[in-house]
This record gives sequence, C-alpha cells and structure tokens, in this order.
Amino acid sequence: RSDFLEQSNDFIRNLPNASWIAIDEEMTGISLPPGDVKKICKDESPADRYSTTKLVPERYAIIQLGICLFEHKSSQETDTSDAASFHVRRYKFTLFPPADPNITREITLNPSSIHFLLENNMDLNLWAREGIPFCTKDTAAKLAEKFLKRQKQMGSTPTTATSSPAYKRRKVVLTKAEDKEFHARVASSLREWLDTPIVGAQGAEGVSFLLPRCNSFLRRSLYESIERDYPYLVLETQSEQIRVWRLTDEERERRTQRLLVEGYKKLIESKIGAQRIFLALSKACSGEPIANIAEHVILAPNANDALMEFSPGKCISNRKIPLVVHNGLMDLLFLMTHFHSPKLPSDWDDCKRLIHSHFPVVYDTKILASDYCLRDNTSRRTRLEDVYEQAVAEHPHWKHRAFCLNGQVQQDEQAHDAAYDAYMTGVAFCELSYTIQNQRKIPPVDASSKFQLWDYCIDEFTFPRYLYGRNKLYFHLSPYTIDFESPVSDPLGRGMSHESTFRIANIDPSVSSRDIINSLSGLFDSRNQRVNFDVIWVDDTTFLVGAQIVSFNDDDERFKEHGKLLLDALKSSKFGKKETITLLRPTVEKPQNNIWNLWGFFAEDKSETEEEQERPLKRQRFS
Repeated sequence: RSDFLEQSNDFIRNLPNASWIAIDEEMTGISLPPGDVKKICKDESPADRYSTTKLVPERYAIIQLGICLFEHKSSQETDTSDAASFHVRRYKFTLFPPADPNITREITLNPSSIHFLLENNMDLNLWAREGIPFCTKDTAAKLAEKFLKRQKQMGSTPTTATSSPAYKRRKVVLTKAEDKEFHARVASSLREWLDTPIVGAQGAEGVSFLLPRCNSFLRRSLYESIERDYPYLVLETQSEQIRVWRLTDEERERRTQRLLVEGYKKLIESKIGAQRIFLALSKACSGEPIANIAEHVILAPNANDALMEFSPGKCISNRKIPLVVHNGLMDLLFLMTHFHSPKLPSDWDDCKRLIHSHFPVVYDTKILASDYCLRDNTSRRTRLEDVYEQAVAEHPHWKHRAFCLNGQVQQDEQAHDAAYDAYMTGVAFCELSYTIQNQRKIPPVDASSKFQLWDYCIDEFTFPRYLYGRNKLYFHLSPYTIDFESPVSDPLGRGMSHESTFRIANIDPSVSSRDIINSLSGLFDSRNQRVNFDVIWVDDTTFLVGAQIVSFNDDDERFKEHGKLLLDALKSSKFGKKETITLLRPTVEKPQNNIWNLWGFFAEDKSETEEEQERPLKRQRFS
C-alpha cells in the first residue's frame, strides 16, 4: 500500500500503449451456500438466473486484482520470426476495505474459496495488513471534492493547518472560572514564547510551541483567540493538544507544499485506492474522456497536477482498448459491485448495459477456444491452464520469460495468482486470435501487413463480433452465451440456435447418452451433409438436443432443415412413455440473410431478433 501512488501512476502512464488488456481476480467466494439459493437448472438463460447470480458479487469481495497490459510488437522489434509477439506489463493489486467506517464494507469469507487460496499460497495476513482500499465511484468523487475544498480553505486561511470549525460557528463564551483561568494562563505562556528570540538553528518549517492538553471546548476557544490575535501563526491539532508554528514566508510555502503532497498521498492510498485503477481502466477501454474535476483529481499523477485547472476532453486512450477475460462474468460483476455500486441493477439487461458502458469491447478466451476456434482439440478442454498450454506449445518463447510486475522484474509464477492468471489469459487471446485468422483469412492480410484484431475493435468493423466472439461471454452450466451487444436476449452457444434446439422431458431415467446418440446419428440433409448435434443433460429425466453449425456460411434454411431432421428422429425414438418434446423457445421469423450479412460485411443495422439468432463458428462434431 505504501507505494500504491507510484504503482498506479506507472499503470496509468502505460495504459495508452496497450494493444489489449487482460484481467483476473481472486475473490473471497464465488458461490453461495447451498441452503441460500435454489439449485441451478442447466436450461436457464442468463436472465433467468440473474437474480441468484447477482447475490455473489454483492456478498463477497475481491482479494486480488491482476491486470496485464499487452503491447503488440512486430517481429523486427522483438528479433523473432513470430508475428504474434508482445511486450507485457503485469500489475497485482491486493484489495482490502478501508478503515474509514463511512466508506468501508464488510468482508464475507467462503470457507472453500479461502482453503483453495491458502493451498495456492495466498497470504491472508498480507491481504489484511497491506491491502489497498477501494470505494465506489460516487464515494471517490465526494472524497476528491472534499480534498479540493480543504485545499481552498487552507489557501484562504493560512493560519490553520487543520480544518477548524471555529470561524464557521458561533463564538465560544467561557463562563466557568477554571476555564477562564486556564485560557488566560495558556495565552500568557504563548505571548512569552512569542516574545522570546529564536536561538540556534531553525528547522525547515520554523519553530513550534505545544500548548497544554485540554478538552475540545477549550481547544476551540484557544483557536478562536489565537486566530484573532495572531493571524500570522499556523495552528495544528495533535491528539488533544494544539501546536503553534512560527514560520517565515519561505517556511510557510514549504510547509504548505508538504501538507499538500501528504494529503494527496493519503487521499489516494488510504481512501480512494483501487478506484483509481478501475477509473483509469474503464476510461482506457471505453475511450471516453475524463469527465469532471473529481476524475481529474483522482487520475492526476501528483498533488500539484490535481490542483491544476480541469480541461475537458482529455483522454487516457484515443481508442477503445479490448478487455480480455477467461470465463469472466464474475470478474466483471465484482468490478461493478466494488467500484460502481455495492448493489447491481435489478434487471439483467440493465446490468449488461452497465458493464458494456464501461467496457464496450470484451473478449472471453473460453468462448474463443470453445466456439470460434476450429483447432482440432479432441479433449475440448477450455480451462485457462489448458488454453494457455496450447498457446505456449505453438509459441515456446512465450514461456519462462521475465516480467515487469508493479515495476519490478519477476519470473513466471504459479496459476491462481491474479497477475499470472491475467498473463495466461492475455497470451491465450493473442494465440487464439492469430489461429482463427489463419483459419478464416478474415480480415484479409497481405504479406506486408500484420493481423491485429485489437485494431479492429471499433463499431464499424463487424467481423470481430461474428468471427471472434466480440462481447460474447461464457455462461457457466448453461447452453447460453452472454451477449453484451444484444439488448433483449442472449443467444445459445455451442453453435446452436433457439429455432432448432429441443427440450425432451419425462424420459425413462435408464436412458443413457449413448442411447440418444445412437438414435440421432447417421442423419444427412438434402445435400448429403451430416447433421451435427449436441446433447445437454438438464436432470435425470430431461435433456436438450440442438443442431450445431458446421461452417459459418450455412444459411438459415439449411440450419432449420437440420433441426427438422432431429425433431423427426426424436419423435420416432421413444425414450419414455410420457416424454414431451418442445422447442427450447418459440421460433421467431427472421428476414432472409445472404452470405455477406451473415459475415457482417455491408450489413444493415440488425433487429433485436437478428441479434438473438447470431451463431458462432463451431467445429464439426461427429457423434
């Protein structure tokens, strides 16, 4: 915590150079106790489950926030033949609520999560002792405004080093004889000290005289009389005493500067804390300018810059830098409850809009690996460690390299350290981006240029959405994919669509996956192409089955044909005496599409229905 101002300055200074930013978090809990929530149903949409999902980030806290800034480098810059090269800066911020009771929040620990973190060498003593405070956006703005107001008061009333309320309220009138006697005795000793010449070397900030200890009522009386009779003195409260300073003009200037620097450091390191990191991160990712004087103060590199006049229009980044996560829904929700508001919006669509406003370009490497990359991966493992190992297998020089962690050089670390997990996430994104581009050849890249997905993140380019899953997030234990660009509903993932996915209920519990696969295998469409499908169990007597996309340019009619073939096969197969077969959701008519607007080129603005029907790339699966 003691050098957080310097660390955060280094972070903010390097943000504009980032090609993409990867984050990861470690939390005090990621799931609620079984008795507190209903059991998860695997055919629930994100909207259906949101009322339960939101309770987790509202209850638990972030322990570590890891952020990696990746700067793409050409092969010439890195002395390698690998086009997919980069320079990375890693930052790890350990968070703990501030001591101030007015802005703190309670910490709830989930035993299983804490045991997991302890097994991975998490230092909980360091977390509590050195953790950086955090607060919401509104609280930080109030703290910044209070800091500015205090500096203005000190500038207009230089006789007081503390914000004394004496001159704002009715003057104190002493009535008790002992109070009057104490006041007279202190005033006499002060006059005697002022009349005594200064002997010997004088300190950098003058000489001082400590008045006797007294209660707050008498201190207020002393403040009033000293400010009235000796306006050139500087008063400072220390515990229950007043320290009086005699200063020259030069000494007063040095003192004012020191108090300003110390006050700003305390503001950032003991109160606002990690809100500074979040604010800078969201500004860099959204491309939005610094909006007001409070944000200007929070992001200023030092105290003097914080007091400079605010000029609207200044941006940390002149583009929207992509934010990269791995299975990152909880990471984003925790950011919102820690830095925007402790309570998330009650409606799922409002929550999506909130996240999208802070981070308009998000990539989830779990979605890229599972739904958009055509790489042959028979195990289909998409855990972060597995995707990272695949990446470094393709680029061995990415492993065992030195990093700059919070400004210090360090070697590789273990998984489940937030900074290292963020690094693995960013590496996986780089490798997956190049792999998908090599497979799809979109956008076209000539020999003299380099593919850089992160340079095509603005709204005018739609292929990052269709081919690379821009703003699509993995949704745990569900066939759905979260879509931040869809204002109404979230689409199915795994290459499926609502119009050809069926829910089969009330089947005989003895029916196995092999029985289902055997009943549906061997189906071919009118073009003699195999019908691919996915089976998802909901419970012992219910499963989902949906036709899957084989290639991205299958038209809707062919996709519907595959769904009809599956439906006919389901109807002819008996999995129980009372089974029911229904569409997962009712089919909504959709305008005719051609290959170009399927790919997103030259497309008109899409309707909400079209947004729902978007499907990712999916490798062929032979059941």
